[in-house]
Amino acid sequence: MIAGEKKVPITAELSEQALRTLEELAKKRGVSANTVLEQAIVTEKFLSDKQDAGNKVLIERKDRSLEQVILNR
Repeated sequence: MIAGEKKVPITAELSEQALRTLEELAKKRGVSANTVLEQAIVTEKFLSDKQDAGNKVLIERKDRSLEQVILNR
């Protein structure tokens, strides 16, 4: 989020599993669930833009092998 940008309240329905995951990530990172949601949206936009531009998104494993990330479309 951009500093000083107005926040807009929303309502969202999540599965119980998604809510547990959201709460787990927030606790693990020491941030609010709202912050985790904002970060997830920014990350999704970044990855989507890269794939839309014809790029591949890769994860390098500990053993230095690569795995391609495929977003659900």
